[in-house]
Amino acid sequence: MSAVPEAVDTAPGGAVPAAVGSCPLFGRCGGCSALDRPADDYAEAKRAAVVAVLAARGITVPVEPLRRLPFASRRRATFTAVADKAGVRVGYQAARSHEVVDVAACPALDPALAAALPEIRAIGKAAAEAGKARLTATLCSNGIDLAVTREAPKPPKGGKRRGKAPRRRPLMVDAPGILRVTVDGEIAIMREVPAVVFDGVSVPFPPAAFLQASRASETLMVDLVTAAVGDAATVADLFCGLGTFAVPLTRTAKVTAVEIDGPALDALEAGMAHTSGRRGLTAIRRNLMQHPLSPKELNVDAVVFDPPRAGAEAVATSLARSSVPRIVAVSCEPRTLARDLAILVEGGYTITQVVPVDQFVGTDHIEVVATLEGTR
Repeated sequence: MSAVPEAVDTAPGGAVPAAVGSCPLFGRCGGCSALDRPADDYAEAKRAAVVAVLAARGITVPVEPLRRLPFASRRRATFTAVADKAGVRVGYQAARSHEVVDVAACPALDPALAAALPEIRAIGKAAAEAGKARLTATLCSNGIDLAVTREAPKPPKGGKRRGKAPRRRPLMVDAPGILRVTVDGEIAIMREVPAVVFDGVSVPFPPAAFLQASRASETLMVDLVTAAVGDAATVADLFCGLGTFAVPLTRTAKVTAVEIDGPALDALEAGMAHTSGRRGLTAIRRNLMQHPLSPKELNVDAVVFDPPRAGAEAVATSLARSSVPRIVAVSCEPRTLARDLAILVEGGYTITQVVPVDQFVGTDHIEVVATLEGTR
């Protein structure tokens, strides 16, 4: 399949939340929650939310205006398919509920992913014919990857299942618009290996792997991170994933990429194996939540960390005792980021930049990139 065209943002300063009328499911599904807010109020509320969580940790620093991004840009989405007496619904969880809202169209999705919704829904209906299924769809650089996980049907209410659970029938898949479909961890179809491209380097995409929510936000955050790292000759990228930041940084620095996800790390190494003219990358598999790099191991010019929502408390604690000159923290959860930044400030670091990024347009979620300088 040909490469997926990049989304183009034609609005100066980025896009704003869409009008409520652009989505008939607004207020029902658990996705977008802020489509009814005036654009400037929406942007300032997100910036103010970051200011507030930092202040709650005793941090008072300037927070830049929200970097706005296009609305129809989400390149990954998780759908739930559930069967009941009325049939099979395929969609998103309702806000603060286990109800599944049937979604035939989603204006928040990248157009290329939105166009595949009919096929995704058809597969979801087949997967949940006797219960429930979860579908993770990702728009890669060369097409769409779909990972399906089926849940076993529950036994009748008040009763117990006797003997072995019934064997699931193979899921018959016909989806010409999707590159690869995996069902319960097994490949059902694969026309081509899905891949993501970071700074010109093609990295094979493991099923349902983590990827930044939109290509536009990824580009912006890579620019922020590389600018903050500057002329550092050695960099540690912690929670590196597939290499969103690690790969671009190898243009000018030797990178140590640390990640617990084995398939993601294998994919990163496979992609880097076919490169030339870069400074080099060393991949290390490690549970950073439990075993962060020690201050002695952090003998680098800069550190980048982009942890899960739980944050990187153990990593921040180790960094606070290190002599790393420059740190760039990326987070999708401002509250845990504020906690981690407070640890670093207590250890002697100075926050020099805080940039909120509207990666999750139309929602209350915020991505933040913060830069710190050491004083040792």
